[in-house]
Amino acid sequence: MEPSEWLERMKQSIHHHSYSGTFILQRGDRIDTVRVVHAAEDDGYRERLQTLTGSAREVIRSVDRLRTFEGEGAETLDGPQQGPQWPPAIATALLQNSAHYELTSPGRDRIAGLPCYMLHAKAQDALRYSQKYCVHDDTGVPLLSELIDGDGQLLERLVFTELEFLDVVFEDALEARDCDARHIQVRAGAEHDGGGEMDGPWSFEDLPPGFSPIIATARRFAPDAPASLHFVLSDGLATVSVYVDEAAELSQVFEGATRSGATHAVARPLAGHQVTVVGEVPQQTVQWIADSTRFKPPVAPPAPGN
Repeated sequence: MEPSEWLERMKQSIHHHSYSGTFILQRGDRIDTVRVVHAAEDDGYRERLQTLTGSAREVIRSVDRLRTFEGEGAETLDGPQQGPQWPPAIATALLQNSAHYELTSPGRDRIAGLPCYMLHAKAQDALRYSQKYCVHDDTGVPLLSELIDGDGQLLERLVFTELEFLDVVFEDALEARDCDARHIQVRAGAEHDGGGEMDGPWSFEDLPPGFSPIIATARRFAPDAPASLHFVLSDGLATVSVYVDEAAELSQVFEGATRSGATHAVARPLAGHQVTVVGEVPQQTVQWIADSTRFKPPVAPPAPGN
């Protein structure tokens, strides 16, 4: 198969297989070891992640791909439990005939004792990172994921050291052992085809080349609370999240930029809202997307008799 076909196979395989294993996540000089139990289900997946190094942390995550709930949105998992993001399943079509990555393969390798196909996506500009994967021959599950900057420096690496594919995942394997475990529930959002105008007052103009909005979700933390909006933009491999929250007072908004490893974030106030852009892309990319965010107030209907 061609590298593009392996990428498509990896996209299709993600979260469609149940397994348990251990992976190492390297971010700069920090290295964490994480144990994972992952259960694929018809409408999504559930998984339990537990750190084996450093301070003890445990995360129980449930993802529903098929249902959309008003008031339920995607929540990101911060900290060492989350590694380089796998390609978004609904976005890899953006890579077709893309001039932003060069897909190649140096051949095959073995990860955690399993044969895999090496896949390189070399960024063709400074707006995105290069990515490397090693895709399991039998299942298409990525056993290795790396993010590399424009100078060839490794930013993040996630690699399995052991992995066992399972026919059945027993319920107790997904139950929290720590009463302080963090529980995350994610509901699928409405997909956007990346073309034309977006619904609602929020939109994006003059985005970085290759990036398009692919997901929009809204959630409410209380019945009478304003909606918190979450947009996901992608170039087919890299993903960037844009969060929009209403700010009641000027003191509640923040403007500036931060970085954690390969992840950059930019915040700015806009039309009485706090706009925050986060992604595993270079700082100039998140800044560009923040500057491209637009708000157009809804047009009030004409008064009766006018």
